Amino acid sequence: MRRRLLFTVPLTALVAYIVYIFLPVYVEEETVEIAYGTPTIEIVNILKEEGIIRSRLSFLLIHALRKEKLEAGEYEFDGYVTPFEVYEKISKGIHKIHRVLIPEGSDVYDIAEILHAKGICRKEDFLRYALSEEVAKRYGLETSTMEGFLFPDTYFFSKNTHPLRVIDTMFRNFMERTKELRKELEKKNLTLEKWVTIASMIEKETFWEEERPLIAAVIYNRLKRRMKLQIDPTVIYALKRRGLWKGKLTKEDMQIDDPYNTYVYFGLPPTPICNPGLSSLRAALYPADVDYLYFVIDPKRRKHLFSRTYSEHLRNVNRLRRAR
Repeated sequence: MRRRLLFTVPLTALVAYIVYIFLPVYVEEETVEIAYGTPTIEIVNILKEEGIIRSRLSFLLIHALRKEKLEAGEYEFDGYVTPFEVYEKISKGIHKIHRVLIPEGSDVYDIAEILHAKGICRKEDFLRYALSEEVAKRYGLETSTMEGFLFPDTYFFSKNTHPLRVIDTMFRNFMERTKELRKELEKKNLTLEKWVTIASMIEKETFWEEERPLIAAVIYNRLKRRMKLQIDPTVIYALKRRGLWKGKLTKEDMQIDDPYNTYVYFGLPPTPICNPGLSSLRAALYPADVDYLYFVIDPKRRKHLFSRTYSEHLRNVNRLRRAR
């Protein structure tokens, strides 16, 4: 009897302990954030410290049996939860999601700031991948970055989403939303990269829908005549790349020796300079049938003045200066 007791009591206690650690705990609207790259043992510690699981051992035992990847992100728990339910949610990536608006014309630096402010991912991490030639090559792009191919739209991401997942979501959206337009590229003798680069300059040059085909025409006309494009937003992008943009262009800025500076270098910039919307992409496919070569903005009339010759352009510029 004594020997039996010596065996049964510890066994009963062990069974009781195992049952106990797998019992549900009550959680009242608790949110847990798991950063990408967090080791499993650290995830377990976070869950225990936040009171989501009763014991670290319960979660580790489930993980040892199921061996599934634990997804980073923000998770919401409310009411009674068992360690099995917690594991299911984290291994399947059932996140709490946040609405993220990426406006048309945002460049990767703008997107990085938006994502960082929302807690989706760190801006420096996003830029490291978005500006990576290796990442661009994964998607079959003949360009050195993902600039231009991250479609501006409303997205829903969890906090602590890996930047590559964000990029993948935005690129796939670009491919889906441009599916019909891309069918025209071969007819227009345009590569994907050239098309998006031209659309990105159109996007940054005008807010007005009716002007976009006219801006497109100027770009194509100047390219045909081997003229420098002289597009101000390309200089801004050159400055942004170097961390020098202060919000206002100067004469010195216009002379910066950078391949994106279309006042210094002929032809298109090396990559798109922002992520254009469908309207600019459409304008880059269907420019207006005009022979304009110049334009200048008239801020009072909220429109651009277009001209065919340099002398006509100078008259427009001088008239606007006098008006100011």
